[in-house]
Amino acid sequence: MAEVDEFYLQDLAHTTGTLLESSSGDLDVVSGLSNLQQALFHRLITTKGSLVHRPDYGVGIKKYQNAIGSITTFRKIAADINEQFLQDFRVLDVRNVDIQQDQNNPGIFKIVVTVRTAGYAELPLTFIPFGEG
Repeated sequence: MAEVDEFYLQDLAHTTGTLLESSSGDLDVVSGLSNLQQALFHRLITTKGSLVHRPDYGVGIKKYQNAIGSITTFRKIAADINEQFLQDFRVLDVRNVDIQQDQNNPGIFKIVVTVRTAGYAELPLTFIPFGEG
């Protein structure tokens, strides 16, 4: 399993804007598939053009908050996710993008992306870009 974790790399564990602390007081790290999911989440929430050194990086999912109700918008999000996630060398194929809107609060939605990754079969990854509904 160590080889798979090495392939999927290691990074500092962080949520949006906050580095996490380990039980020993050091900065916590994330590796393996958890690191892949964290990297894809950050690719999902980053607005394209906001990183000077990587101007084509990011889906910019925040621009869709409160504007997700149409099939045209669903298709645009799915196309953007497909294009962006395939740029990560660990993702071989994006099989499905399912967007589930909260019935009580249309500004909140969950995105389940099924990807085929190197070393694994299909893997469903769940992203909640605007917090729990």
